[in-house]
Amino acid sequence: MQASSSAAAASQQSASEPMRSAQAPHARTQTILKFVVVALGVVMVAGLALVIGRIIYLASAPPAQPAASSAVSSTQTLQLPHGSEVRSISLSGNQMAVHYEMPEGSGIAILDLATGRETTHVSIVFVPAGN
Repeated sequence: MQASSSAAAASQQSASEPMRSAQAPHARTQTILKFVVVALGVVMVAGLALVIGRIIYLASAPPAQPAASSAVSSTQTLQLPHGSEVRSISLSGNQMAVHYEMPEGSGIAILDLATGRETTHVSIVFVPAGN
């Protein structure tokens, strides 16, 4: 009887070992997955905090471009030829472009508003067709 009970115990032990060895990789996989889930959660929280911090920083930062009116004198003078008529005016930063027409042709004068001086003067001359 002892031989049969020893054989039965040995067969039970060998039968339980494959179960333990089959369970061990499963437990290890669960541990790894838990670590991955926690790490990804930490990364998501850190990313959200970074986005919120950047939004607050950009909202509280002063404007990148100063107002043009602070550097511009309140009175500027642009001398155009006699008999000219202003067609359009455009502003870009501290520069103003004035498109004008006169009996001899038209032109564009560009005025630097910071210094009050005319930086460029372009005369537009129309050439008759065939020349």
